[in-house]
Amino acid sequence: MTIEPKVTIIIPCYNREKYIGETLECVQHINYDNFECIIVDNNSTDNSAKEIQKFIQGKDRFRLIHQDVNNISIARNKAIAASSGEFILPLDSDDLIHPDYVREAAKILQNNPGIVVVTCDAVLFGAKKGKWKRPEYNFKDFLVKVSIHNSSMYRRADYDKTNGYEPELRYCEDWEFWINLLKRGGEVYKIRKNYLFYRRHKDSTQRKYRSTDENKFVTKFIYEKHKELYASLLENPLELLQQHQKYKKGYNQLRRLTFRKPLP
Repeated sequence: MTIEPKVTIIIPCYNREKYIGETLECVQHINYDNFECIIVDNNSTDNSAKEIQKFIQGKDRFRLIHQDVNNISIARNKAIAASSGEFILPLDSDDLIHPDYVREAAKILQNNPGIVVVTCDAVLFGAKKGKWKRPEYNFKDFLVKVSIHNSSMYRRADYDKTNGYEPELRYCEDWEFWINLLKRGGEVYKIRKNYLFYRRHKDSTQRKYRSTDENKFVTKFIYEKHKELYASLLENPLELLQQHQKYKKGYNQLRRLTFRKPLP
């Protein structure tokens, strides 16, 4: 009999009292027994913490941690530090996952040591509905255009080889983390099923920062942090990054790139 590896689902939460109950409810009903869920209240100013506490009362698999600063990267790192799972699945506090996602993703990681990240197809719901279209993963392309969503599963052991999520980033922190994780090699496997339900609403973090100078800070920060990697693979990488963030045409421009050398 195959023993199911333990999965830790980590959920940072900041001012999501309207949505967090639904998110936790979907986690409770996943088709997988060996899991824990660690929620970090990210210094919320609404009733999020009360809603979480009310939901997790009497549920041993769920745990709430409080922190005194609103920083999603610190929250994720804190949750992982407190985790005991072999595999990690981040989940935003307003999103939902399909009941079969954890089971299928964990099985893929367990049986394929060369796979580093398991992701899936996703659909939008809420203020905007439909397929969440993203390009196919390719590491070189990924340096300019994100093609892996945050709620993808990976090994705790691989996380420990990185410095975790970058506290300096308030937006696209998962992009920088994936670069850090995947630059060491390994494959990304995409489950061709709609297993993530990504909520669109006016208070989303993505919407908050996408139209501000935060984009310029993010692209320059990520480029500077991984400068040697970018320089080894792309021509004019910073210009490409800035063009993509400004015009959202980075993926099409990548088709015309001349790459310098293959991945090590």
